[in-house]
Amino acid sequence: MKRIFAFCLLLLPFFAASQQRNEHTIYLTKDSLRRDLEKHWRFHVGDSAVWATKLYNDSAWELANPGLYRKRKATKESQRFNGIGWLRLHIYADTGITNMPLAFRMTHYGASEVYFDGEKIDSTGVIKGKDSTEYLDPQLIPVTFIIKNAGDHVLAIRYANYHAERNERLFKKNMAGLHISLGDANSYIAFHHWQTIAFGAIFFFLFGLFLALSLLHLFLYLYIKDIRSNLYFSIFCFSFALLFLLAFLSRYTMAVSVGLWFGTIAVILTSIGCFSLSGFNNELFSTGKLRFKLIIALCIISPVLYFLKVELGLIFFVLIGVVMLESVVLTIRAIYKKVKGARIIGVGIIFFGFFFLFVLFLGAVFGDINLNDSTIAGKLFEIFAVMAILSMPASMSVYLAWNFAAINRDLKNQLQQVKMLSDKTLEQEREKQQMLETRQEELEREVALRTQEVTTQKLEIEKQHEELKVEKKKSDDLLLNILPEEIADELKEKGTSEAKYFDRVSVLFTDFVDFTKAGERMTPQELVYELDTCFKAFDEIISQHNVEKIKTIGDAYLAVCGLPAEDPDHALNIVRAAIKIRDFMAERKKQLNDKTFDIRIGIHSGSVVAGIVGVKKFAYDIWGDTVNTAARMEQNSETGKVNISQVTYELVKDQFDCTYRGEITAKNKGALSMYFVEKEILHI
Repeated sequence: MKRIFAFCLLLLPFFAASQQRNEHTIYLTKDSLRRDLEKHWRFHVGDSAVWATKLYNDSAWELANPGLYRKRKATKESQRFNGIGWLRLHIYADTGITNMPLAFRMTHYGASEVYFDGEKIDSTGVIKGKDSTEYLDPQLIPVTFIIKNAGDHVLAIRYANYHAERNERLFKKNMAGLHISLGDANSYIAFHHWQTIAFGAIFFFLFGLFLALSLLHLFLYLYIKDIRSNLYFSIFCFSFALLFLLAFLSRYTMAVSVGLWFGTIAVILTSIGCFSLSGFNNELFSTGKLRFKLIIALCIISPVLYFLKVELGLIFFVLIGVVMLESVVLTIRAIYKKVKGARIIGVGIIFFGFFFLFVLFLGAVFGDINLNDSTIAGKLFEIFAVMAILSMPASMSVYLAWNFAAINRDLKNQLQQVKMLSDKTLEQEREKQQMLETRQEELEREVALRTQEVTTQKLEIEKQHEELKVEKKKSDDLLLNILPEEIADELKEKGTSEAKYFDRVSVLFTDFVDFTKAGERMTPQELVYELDTCFKAFDEIISQHNVEKIKTIGDAYLAVCGLPAEDPDHALNIVRAAIKIRDFMAERKKQLNDKTFDIRIGIHSGSVVAGIVGVKKFAYDIWGDTVNTAARMEQNSETGKVNISQVTYELVKDQFDCTYRGEITAKNKGALSMYFVEKEILHI
């Protein structure tokens, strides 16, 4: 008896282990193969390679859902998971599924490594540590494997998600773990492939449809900006197009960030869609603006409350519910008032509204609705969901198209009426035209005669005008030959010219030596010709150096620099002109000998008074002591020399090489310091 009791004690641990296996083990048979693996998982925080082995004892580990859903007031490690841990699932395989290709599909926001009986069969992302882990979502890649032997097996998953807390805080994603489902490989992969293609085609079709509608009605608004309903509808379709595009990207990409951002962006796009739908209905069926402004405020507040962690379902239930209620009420009221086109748009809005209320009712009664249900009811639900989504934009687009066609019909009718009136007007105009043609011929003959007369008069006037222009040019040229240009302009504008005082000028006097004796050597014609030639040369030289000719007195030549326009270099310019005059006469003396003259030149700088002298045969002249001193400089000069005063010397001594002559007594002036200018100094 004691031996039997001892034997029973030895069997007790095996019996307990068997009971544990039966309670927390998944039994896989051929008939129960396709399922979601959500129960009987054991979880432990940390990392150890031993935890992948089949024989490791995990009975002390926490039982947890593989989703590891985080909770604010968590009491278990799985409910506050934010790092790295292991999930283990005990499986008992029936002989009917041995050597059969199996597949499981997994989705998560982290990185994972999958082990079956200690052998690594798959990995997604790279687990490297808190700051180096690479996250990928394996939802697009089913993993295939084979169970070779019937009996007990262990599926172990090494999983890392160091961003779980951040994902919950920023993106409202409280699934810190993963979701996994299992099935036979052939049917599972075929179904997954078909589902991928179907959903991709639907998403792309809806995206393209809503984008095309958005662009179409945006262009209509840009062409006719008075119809703002086109703009609201364009925004509505664009928000839906982006929603379907984001849904496609979140389902068909392995990038974790896309799936995380999808919910946040969907919140904003839903608010924009509600705003545009309300704007569309208010633009068509309402004149009040207060309600629309309140809905705009609600569309702005809803995303803000979402980011402040207010319950998302409540926010958008209120937002969508208010907008749909407004749309249904406005549409029904418009139909009741027999507003044109209200029934067209009412079909889609009312259908979507009832479908929305039906979904809320099903959610309240039955909980979550599985859109991927393969039953007939599930397929019918999916069909009605697509119809409901398309009903509003379809009816709105049809309404806008009908409205556009109605406007075109009205325009055609108006054009037809305008055409009829135009025909009548044209008939009346033809009668008037016939009456006017006769009178027009008479007027044309009169106009031709008058035109000929006017042309003749015009030609005579133009001829007289040209003659006046020629005479005016002659008089202007003559005036400029007598007076400086500024004085001539003043005289033409005012009729008079006032004498002016100039305090900084240089005066030049030239005189031909023994002019009387030279006249004895030449005939009168030769004398006048030579005198004219020399003075013309002087005129050319001084014009090159901004020097103004005043007059000639017999064989004397008077010029001044620094008036009527001021010149800060008056002394330099007039000395340069004097040297050129001196050199010109020296060269001419070499060529003609006694047939020309010897010259002496004098220059003095100071102040003068300048103005017009006389009324008849007037002349521009200068007066002052500076003029008299310049004359004394010329009288005390020598043949072929340029004699300058002390004042002029001080102004030009840095630019010209001068010879001091000493103090020389000048008539009525006393002793004056005088200098001969030799040549200009070249500065290198």
